[in-house]
Amino acid sequence: MLLGLDVGGTFTDAVIIDGHRVVASAKRRTTKDNLMQGIGEALDAILQHCDTLNIDQVTLSTTVVTNTIVEEKEQVVDLFVVTGPGRNVDDIFPVNPIYLQGYTDHRGIVVERTPTNAVRHIAEMVQSRSGTDLAAVSAKFGVRNPQEELSITEALKDRYNTISNGSLLSGSLNFPRRTISAYFNSAVTPVFTVFKKNVEDALSVRNIKAPLHILKADGGSLPMEHMVSRPVETAFTGPAATVLGLSALGAIGNEHTVALDIGGTTTDISLWKQGRPLMTKSGVSIREYPSAVRSFAVTSVGVGGESVVRIVDGEITVGPERVGPSVALGGVEPTLGDALIVLGYASYGEVELAERAMEVLASRLTASEKGDAVQTQQQLAGSVTASDVARLIVNKALQTIQHGIDEVVRAENKRPIYVVADIVNPDVFVPAQIVVVGGTAPSLGPSIGKYMDLPITIPENAAVANAIGAALALSTIELTVHVDTKRRLLVIPELGIKQQTCTLKRVEQVVERAKEALSEEALRLGLGKDQDIEVISMEDFPVVEGWQSMERLITVKVQLVAGVKQYVE
Repeated sequence: MLLGLDVGGTFTDAVIIDGHRVVASAKRRTTKDNLMQGIGEALDAILQHCDTLNIDQVTLSTTVVTNTIVEEKEQVVDLFVVTGPGRNVDDIFPVNPIYLQGYTDHRGIVVERTPTNAVRHIAEMVQSRSGTDLAAVSAKFGVRNPQEELSITEALKDRYNTISNGSLLSGSLNFPRRTISAYFNSAVTPVFTVFKKNVEDALSVRNIKAPLHILKADGGSLPMEHMVSRPVETAFTGPAATVLGLSALGAIGNEHTVALDIGGTTTDISLWKQGRPLMTKSGVSIREYPSAVRSFAVTSVGVGGESVVRIVDGEITVGPERVGPSVALGGVEPTLGDALIVLGYASYGEVELAERAMEVLASRLTASEKGDAVQTQQQLAGSVTASDVARLIVNKALQTIQHGIDEVVRAENKRPIYVVADIVNPDVFVPAQIVVVGGTAPSLGPSIGKYMDLPITIPENAAVANAIGAALALSTIELTVHVDTKRRLLVIPELGIKQQTCTLKRVEQVVERAKEALSEEALRLGLGKDQDIEVISMEDFPVVEGWQSMERLITVKVQLVAGVKQYVE
């Protein structure tokens, strides 16, 4: 049996899956001040009739890293960079970096070494001011040769307990993105380490001895122990859990699909082509900083089941703020959920309380005397009922969701084209259907379909789709292999490997070497032996010297195929 947990902004969901069936599920409020309370309540709810010894794996999707970053509560980090010649980078990182002498060129040749004695001296001065034991190191073209990054890290080990390397986190070219990933990786390590210990204790108390995995932003899962060294990759796992849940529920098909996850606070929008979710091109943005963390292309709009409803300048507004539960559940301000209850679309809480909240809004709307738009609403005021106000609220929410979908589709269709085949046969995204999951899916989903005049699908177990996705996530890791045939150089930056005796000459050989390295790393991490490997990018550039193409620069990136272990019925 597989146990999945999804800690969302409003609710914490838990499921147990046996074979192809969800045999237990629970939804409990997320307790933001103490996440473990909500997690514990969800666990206790699903474990009532389950023998914990039958649980084979626990996989967790959590907001702990996301919340730390969004709320700007990350720890202080000393950021060391080796930029070599080029533009000033003071303005593109979250903090002013410490510049170190040295330079590695685009071929991976160390043009100027970074003196380690100077690094130690600089670190002593820097740390005396910052007082932190967290550091990050990133060098331009470090993925072509990680030697300088690793030597700097070795020199800093006596002073810092946690040091993140840009090239170990990502093998892709893009120095700023790798540096930002390294910075935030160190910044969230303390809170992630504490969270890991708390989760392990919660499972131990309940006699759950199964391996603990955690979901990553790219939709894969890895052992929690391994992720202590790369916690930044667990940011934005909520959207990843949604995508995996949609896959597991088998609700997408091959048509152009808009998928919505309607939670308590937001609606997450993802686009699917030929049954596959779209990914971000280069990496997800962490706050306003573009990182190298791979992620699904998911956009959020501020409408959810508990979005607060107010009257501002005579107009009804829905969200983006959430201040608490619906009035029907004891909240103090009316929500979209209250409107859905009054209209009979949702059935929970006290209907009378929801109706009273709508009546209060109706009286406020009637009393408002500002603006032409208000006059239109006032014309209805004489006969306005709680249901009338509820319809206005739902329509406002539908407008916001449709606007969000339109913006996401427009952005997808405006993306730059890099492949000739896409020019010859353009695949313009035109939504053919909508699939809706999340706690608010059953109550709002049908209205979205009617409003947008598109077929709507709300799969069974839609309310706990994210927890299902977490439970069934395949393990994924990726590696990059770069070969310079002239210099006989092979580099695998994510593993810190540099070999100077490489005899590989063709891209096919490099692909095979990359797959071998990935299989070996998967075995070291205790992952599945039979999981498929896919090539996610491949570059093969000729090096022309003396009017002849004799040598090549070859870069291959491979990963264990992401997805779900099985479908659920």
